[in-house]
Amino acid sequence: MVQLQHKNTLLFIGDSITDAGRGEYFGANLGQGYVNMIAGQLYRQYIPLQLKILNQGVGGDKLTDLFTRWQVDCLDLNPDIVTIQIGINDIWHRLSAGIPYTETILEQYKENYRYLLKTLTEREVQIILVEPYVLPYPEDRLDWRPYVDIMKEVIADLAEEYGATLVKLDDALNQAGENLGYETITGADGVHPTSLGHAFIADQWLRHTGL
Repeated sequence: MVQLQHKNTLLFIGDSITDAGRGEYFGANLGQGYVNMIAGQLYRQYIPLQLKILNQGVGGDKLTDLFTRWQVDCLDLNPDIVTIQIGINDIWHRLSAGIPYTETILEQYKENYRYLLKTLTEREVQIILVEPYVLPYPEDRLDWRPYVDIMKEVIADLAEEYGATLVKLDDALNQAGENLGYETITGADGVHPTSLGHAFIADQWLRHTGL
């Protein structure tokens, strides 16, 4: 379980799912997705703790992009709790370009991810890892399924290795899509959440962290 303390800084970092339209012209810069929903809940529930919540998502990011900006966009901000949501673009961009997703690429992904986690554990930061997901709508997203499953295993292993909280999204969102219609959860591409999809992600984050 995640433990909140007085004046904790919670930082969310990842790709467009986390970004969700954040911009400097927003006072809190939290975007319009699951991060903003979680922030609203935590701010209301833990008013005396004076939490600070940051969104450092960047649309289109792969893990290598996150690796490059890690110092400035994460470590330099001195967070106490970090949520990482990254990986689907590593699959999407390669498969869309017809580039094989090899064992070597997967191993490099794992080592880069391990480096990020190592820097956080050295600072005694609480870590929350959000697994990637894909819904089978449109149908060609079924081709992504084997790679998403492999990446989920990698992230689960890293969560166990570094004592991180793992937020499981894939099964939950796919079940919601099966019940309500896949396009109601991730619109037209099987990845980017609708408002309802973001609400499901926020709910899973709160459930898995115990907050």
